[in-house]
Amino acid sequence: MFWVFYKMDLDKYSNLKNIVYNDYNPLNVNVFNCIKDYTKFSEIINKYPSQNSDMFYKFQKELFSDDFKVDLSKPDYHTASKYIYLLTQVWSGTNPENSKFIDLKGKYKSKFDTFKDKLKSSKWQNYFDKITHIENLDFEDVIKKYDSPKTYFYLDPPYYLTEKYYTNHIFGLKDHERLSNSLQNINGKFSLSYYYFPQLEEWFPKDKYNWESKLFKKAAAAKSGKKQTDGEELLIMNY
Repeated sequence: MFWVFYKMDLDKYSNLKNIVYNDYNPLNVNVFNCIKDYTKFSEIINKYPSQNSDMFYKFQKELFSDDFKVDLSKPDYHTASKYIYLLTQVWSGTNPENSKFIDLKGKYKSKFDTFKDKLKSSKWQNYFDKITHIENLDFEDVIKKYDSPKTYFYLDPPYYLTEKYYTNHIFGLKDHERLSNSLQNINGKFSLSYYYFPQLEEWFPKDKYNWESKLFKKAAAAKSGKKQTDGEELLIMNY
């Protein structure tokens, strides 16, 4: 959800002219269309109370039914509100299509309410205002459309063998290979996030690409009474 951008120091990179968000999931794209008018989005989403399990399961059934479609020709603020409702009230935001509602029992502030606060925050509005293009394209098409010697791509595909955690897409090994082929001879620079799997060594040999790895705690793997497991995030770069 664009955290690499939201963590940037905008003063340091004030010369950026175009910032593009692309996602194949139309529900995500609709959220970004809506945050471009954060005042209107705030007015609508504030009508939805947090921590209502009946409302949660109603929205879940509606948004992930086989016949539900998102019209991206204009912002759909109510669909965005319902989708954020699901994302912020499940564990770690993973697989909102099937996840269960998390009842905070009044002990903690809901992430849904935190999202509402961000829409009204000048700090976050500054980031929203900087986004110039919002796309709903296949990665191959967006790379072709925006590639240039001055372009930087950050790519965060569904990780291999964890694709089931994501919704509204079909992404398999052939797509991972197609992504690698799309990046081989681009003019711009890229950073590509992954968990390790053997084919990466063939597609992005270490004598040609820069590999960086970092350990992290898997929040989504944490269970009551059990220690969080470690994961290793991999970043592959052509610079």
